Order: sequence, then structure tokens, then C-alpha cells
Amino acid sequence: MALGDLPAQDRVKRFLGLLVRTGRLPHALLFSGLPGIGKKAAALEFAKLVNCLELPERPGPAAAPPDCCDVCASCHKITAGTHPDLIRIARDGTYIKLAQIQELRGRLRYNPVAARRRVIIIEDAQDLKEEAGNALLKLLEEPPRRNLFLLLAPEPQMLLGTIVSRCCHLRFQPLPEAWIERRLIEDHQVDQAAAAHIARLSGGSLSQARLWAEPDRLARRQEVFRRIGTLKGQSMMDFFALTEKWAKEDGDLEQDLDCIKFWLRELLHSRIRKSSSAGQRGPGELRDLGAGLAAEAIFRLHAELDRACRGLRRFANKQLTLEGVLLILKEVLDG
Repeated sequence: MALGDLPAQDRVKRFLGLLVRTGRLPHALLFSGLPGIGKKAAALEFAKLVNCLELPERPGPAAAPPDCCDVCASCHKITAGTHPDLIRIARDGTYIKLAQIQELRGRLRYNPVAARRRVIIIEDAQDLKEEAGNALLKLLEEPPRRNLFLLLAPEPQMLLGTIVSRCCHLRFQPLPEAWIERRLIEDHQVDQAAAAHIARLSGGSLSQARLWAEPDRLARRQEVFRRIGTLKGQSMMDFFALTEKWAKEDGDLEQDLDCIKFWLRELLHSRIRKSSSAGQRGPGELRDLGAGLAAEAIFRLHAELDRACRGLRRFANKQLTLEGVLLILKEVLDG
């Protein structure tokens, strides 16, 4: 695979190609966007591109958009994960720890072994512990020559503002539903009707689509919608009993909230299209429940769900987060 073979992300690919073509590579890039939309793959392909032995170091502004050859020794080693100048840093347990950044700093004292630029890919950069983030900041403030940092995170707001300010920020877009649907059919043998439904449910994330393709996941979606359907007119005693039980379950609460966001998106889609066929796209269990919701209320609920999901990624209390968002949903449903 090469950078040009990555699905969608045309704007990102054009910009990365421009950086290589002009020779104006920054010392650090931040790739942000949903999990499962190609940030990690793009980082690896970009590492191949800047170090491809078949490309001149500076192709020149008039050259055609560059891409790696994918056959030279450098490209092969990066693909295999054996290149000595490719460093990948991921969570050690829950966080990226100070010791990992200190070890990185020691390696950066020396010039790259074989590459034009050593590439450091920091996955889940939002999970840097505070002291690790501060240590990384010092590296970004005085970057060693011939090193390129690629930070991957869902949202720039999840990182220290001082780190973000020292990176060139590129936002990745959700993948097209049609492309995800095709991948599910061809790679996971999902039938077309289920693949189309899962592609809408995934929100543009291939990793989420693969999770939803598991047999028990769609059953979980039905259970989430059943619970939402009981909120209207529910007594507060029953409400708190529901949220307490829900928060204690082993399932992925963020994915449960994504189910509700999916319902809201389908409601908005039907309002925008103003067609009976669009109205049938929404979950049948909740179609009548959402019929009376104003567009302003739907936008408000979606924003609250986004806020709750960001809180869960920062290890917010599950029960308090769930109670907060469902109280707002119940308030809207009760009028």
C-alpha cells in the first residue's frame, strides 16, 4: 500500500504530498479524527514517503504529486515494522508514561541510522501522562534535526495546548458509508442489508463497523434502544435504578451512547430529506418516540452525548456521566 491507496482523506493526502514536494516538512504533525478512519495507516505511509529511496529528497514544486514506491528496502522495512529509524510509542497500560519519553529522548541524541528522517509515531497521544506530556513538549520546543514527530489523537483538545501549538494539525474525516459497506461485504462476509445498516451505525469508522459486525453487538443496540424507549414518563426511582444497573455492566458504555447518537442522526436525516423513505431509516423501536423532537433539541442532545463520550475517554465516572446525559434526554422526551 502507498499513501495514495488510503481510502478517502483526499485533502490530507494532497497536503502531505505538498509538504514532501516542497521540502517544507514541519518537525511535528498532529493527525486528529475518530478512531478507525486511517490515521495510523496514513502515519506509516507518510513515513515511507519521506524516506523512500526511489524519490529525490526534494522533488520540487513542479513535480507530480509524489508517492512512495512501496518496493525499495526502506519501504519494505517500514511496512514490516523493522526499520531502525521508525519509532512507535503506544500506551503502556493505561497511559504513555514518562519513562517511554525519556527513552525516546535518549535515542534522539543520535542521528538516524539509515533514513533521511527518523519518524516517531505517538499513538493515542491523548493518553500521555502529565509528566510525559511535559517531557514531550521539551522535545517539540527544541526538536533534534532529521526527526519527524507524528502524533495521533481523536481530538486536539485532549492534548496539552502547548503541544498542539507546536504541531501542524491535520483533521481526518469519517470514511464514506459506501466504502465501509463494501469492506464489510468483501472482508467480513456480511450480507448487503446488514452491511448498509452497520455502515450508517459506524459513524464513518471502520473499526467501529467491524465491532458492530460481531453478532452480539446488534443485539446490544436493540437493548439500548429498548431502554431509551422506557425513559419517557419513567419515575425517578426507576430511572436511577436503570442508570445504576447500566453503569455497572461490563459493556462499552461509549458504544452504547454512540447508538443513541446514531438514532439522533437518523432523525435529523429524515427531517432534512423530508421524505417518507428517509423517515424509515431510523430505528423502528424509537421512530414514534423521536417524531415530536424539535431539531434544536436533537442538536442539544447530540452535543451532550459528544461531551459525555469525551468524558468517558478521560476516565470520567461512568454512572455520573450516564445519569447526566440520560436526565437531559428524559427531560426532552417528557417535554
